[in-house]
Amino acid sequence: MTVVAHISDIHFGREVPEIVTALLADLAAASPDVVVISGDLTQLGSHGEFTAARAFLDRIAAPYVVVPGNHDIAAFPLWELFFAPFTRWRRYITQGLAPEWSNAAVLVKGVNSARPFGPYLNWSRGRIAPAQIAAVATAERDPRVLVVTAHHPVAYGDDTGHDYDLVTRGDALLATLAKRSRSLILLGHRHRSHASLWSPAAGERTAATGAAMARDDVLIVHAGTATSDRLRGQVNSWNLITLAGEGVEIEMRQYASGSWATASRLELFWSGL
Repeated sequence: MTVVAHISDIHFGREVPEIVTALLADLAAASPDVVVISGDLTQLGSHGEFTAARAFLDRIAAPYVVVPGNHDIAAFPLWELFFAPFTRWRRYITQGLAPEWSNAAVLVKGVNSARPFGPYLNWSRGRIAPAQIAAVATAERDPRVLVVTAHHPVAYGDDTGHDYDLVTRGDALLATLAKRSRSLILLGHRHRSHASLWSPAAGERTAATGAAMARDDVLIVHAGTATSDRLRGQVNSWNLITLAGEGVEIEMRQYASGSWATASRLELFWSGL
């Protein structure tokens, strides 16, 4: 059994200090094997915000895998935005943009979907390169559970209005993950928690507790904003994910009335391995 804490969209610069303190205590109590952070540690990518993010990471006892979000790229100065967008990330957070963690049962791979600009009007959209998908494909024959994390959404989740853009080549990443059994992708950006299943034949569908996951099903898990005041119809939240031989449990933790508590549990089971 492997316990994964999935947090996202911390947004130092727009954080609520008491929620940050409570989150660190809640993470410590959960004692996960690894903490996965799917981007947007900062709001504007300033040096002060990155300093706060670094201090936050230093207080996490467990190993962690962290990838950038679009807010982690500073807009100014322009030369840094266009020519060295991850300079501050490398200085304060980590040199690598494709972090990994593993144990005997689980392999976690980070994918950087953040880009300083792109061939679209919405520069916050994000993009995944073919080489990044090829790097994920190397785990196709790995028997362990594969957990991929990126910042930008590859599917719409519970947004029936499709009011935001999906990451470029997210469909190709899903198709790659579907070629193996027991694959998950952990995402942020939306500031809303949701879990769904995706397969090449059926597309995306909401994950219902007790459901069996086919060999080509990919489990997509969105996390809400863990600590910021930038709420989008849902309170602050994070996901506690337990990966076991028989399946997956996702416990959504929400902050309400001054403390963290379990808001929901979703249990899914592997089949057709």
